[in-house]
Amino acid sequence: MRPQTAADWLAFVLLLVGAFAWGAFVTDVNVLDAVLEPVWDPLDDAVFLLIALAGVYWLLRVFGVIGPRPRA
Repeated sequence: MRPQTAADWLAFVLLLVGAFAWGAFVTDVNVLDAVLEPVWDPLDDAVFLLIALAGVYWLLRVFGVIGPRPRA
């Protein structure tokens, strides 16, 4: 399924950021924490929350609960 709307693209980019962050987290390096904590401590938590919401959005999108209907 390809992103079709601006919300789709935003959620997709957040999911990519989250995937790379978790990939680095497995190696005991929290990339988002290292990059965002010097700016503002709760910022990394806010980004992780946005990533989680993007995941929920895409689950709803994939299962057809929200978004454009597939063409027949």
